[in-house]
Amino acid sequence: MRSLSLCIFAALLAGTASAANVNGNKKFPDYSMVLIGGGLNTCTSASVRDCTDTDTFSAAAKAADVFMLTQEHLANIADSTFWSEERVIEQQQTLALLEFVRSRVGSERISERELARLWRSAEIEIDGIWVSGRVNYNALTDRERNFVFDQLQIMASADKGSKRNATRQKEFANLAKTKDGFTAEIYRKIVELAQQVAGPSRAPRILVVTASGRDPFAAVDMYTNVFDEAGAQTSWLPLNAAYQAAQHELVDNKPSCDQLPQYLAAYHGTYQRERVYPDLMQQLQTFCKQGTDAAVEQIRRADAIFINGGDQSLTLQAFRQPDGTATAELKQIESMLGAGQIIIAGTSAGTAVMAGGSYQGRRTPMITNGDSYSAMQYGAFDLAAPQPGCDKDQSCSNGLAEQHLTFSGAGGLGLFPWGVLDTHFSERGRQGRLIRLQNDTQTRFGFGIDEATALLVAPGQQDNEPEVTMEVLGAGGVYIVDNEKTQSAGEGAATSITQVTTHYLTREDKLELKEGNLRTRFAQWKFAPNNNQAPLLNSGDLFERDNYRQLAQLLCLTQSRQATARAVRVGQGHEIRLYKDLSSYTREGVFRQPGSETQYCSYRNVMLDIQPAN
Repeated sequence: MRSLSLCIFAALLAGTASAANVNGNKKFPDYSMVLIGGGLNTCTSASVRDCTDTDTFSAAAKAADVFMLTQEHLANIADSTFWSEERVIEQQQTLALLEFVRSRVGSERISERELARLWRSAEIEIDGIWVSGRVNYNALTDRERNFVFDQLQIMASADKGSKRNATRQKEFANLAKTKDGFTAEIYRKIVELAQQVAGPSRAPRILVVTASGRDPFAAVDMYTNVFDEAGAQTSWLPLNAAYQAAQHELVDNKPSCDQLPQYLAAYHGTYQRERVYPDLMQQLQTFCKQGTDAAVEQIRRADAIFINGGDQSLTLQAFRQPDGTATAELKQIESMLGAGQIIIAGTSAGTAVMAGGSYQGRRTPMITNGDSYSAMQYGAFDLAAPQPGCDKDQSCSNGLAEQHLTFSGAGGLGLFPWGVLDTHFSERGRQGRLIRLQNDTQTRFGFGIDEATALLVAPGQQDNEPEVTMEVLGAGGVYIVDNEKTQSAGEGAATSITQVTTHYLTREDKLELKEGNLRTRFAQWKFAPNNNQAPLLNSGDLFERDNYRQLAQLLCLTQSRQATARAVRVGQGHEIRLYKDLSSYTREGVFRQPGSETQYCSYRNVMLDIQPAN
């Protein structure tokens, strides 16, 4: 009998009569999901460092966000409803410093980098006390700093004349001149899979959802342009938390779309977007007034949906009702995904939010916050993630600190039920937080996806097939934690977690799950390492940067049987041991691109013990 993890797909394959007719003889795409670990370095007019040619774009393309310090803008920053009484000093110092900057630049338009430089380098006297701009800048929380920048931002325009005649500059992308070949490859893979859904007679239709962004307008131009560059017909689907709030808060039995600026402030923490992106704000207004039926119809006509990075909790609010049930938009996506009629792709938060549903009778959680050190010291909390920077103003709620590990026990969108999804994985040393979350929630599998790397996912369609098949694409790898044999004892910082089974799959490696059994297949061009050295492997600060990946890579490439490490701060932390047993296998290989080559080392069944440090 097939696992409960396929309940969504089994139910949805039945679909409606019309869906069955459309898909009756249609071949499913090779993969239905593309889950990216973030870190896509795309050549755009605002990021020419990622281009092979810095002269790729004309002056008409947007090169940076633009800011202006006017008396009106500074007055908005003084809004007493935003600043708490405990932060009055920070508010007053910020205004005084920015007034000083205004005296230097006048009505000149400046970039965010220049504004930040002038702000941090300013030094003024207030009531006989010298105030440093650098100290003030660093003392603000992320929420406060974003508020200030939002109030000063204006529309980027090549026209320096009247506002009436100004045209908003857009950020353009160039996939052909993107320096990172892995980034370009992943974009093209999404379009290739969408083309399989669309068929050969037309270009695939891709919808870009920017709901994960604090500013849901900022990435619209870039993503729509890059998918157009890859050969798709791309549109923005303005689905976000503010939109859903307007749909639920009715005025005269109609969605309260006129309140979208207030909802953007309340849910996303973003301000003055109608001034910065007037055309996109109008598009959101129109989309809101057309309502849910029109949104569902746009999804029905799409061949792929791409969700951006940012905050997965925001994405969740865009696709689920306040009571946690699926919105009509999410139900449409579920139906089409189960019928092989759409590709779902996401990056960073847009990947993490896919987890949910249940597997082998247990709910699959969605990770929302935390670093590995805090995770191992304090454990996991099924609570809302603390706000970035909340340690500075003591605004963290529920007794949490800024880096505590939090998760949603109810899960995310539920489109990936097979385990927890984590992103920016090796680069940010997130192995500890994934292992601790799985341990505390008794979740069998976890998948940590590296940057510029994608996990391709194909749910099985027949009872005799694996429940799901996955393949790795891109620059890095996917770290997989299997808790079947894991042992744990103790609580809090005294917790020990031993006999954890880990795998690390890299380019073209595949994985299958069937009835809880995991099987891996290494790419045919990878071979057993021939390095006969067996050095003693040791590392400090294991969960800093990509130290874990480097240590595991050495263990993978050599004949060493174990590696030891520590993750300790101020005398507190954990000792870690990675070791091979008789079931461990390693394979290495080199992948060559024009002008570069990348060495990979994949492993299966490398065991892990984490113990409190003495």
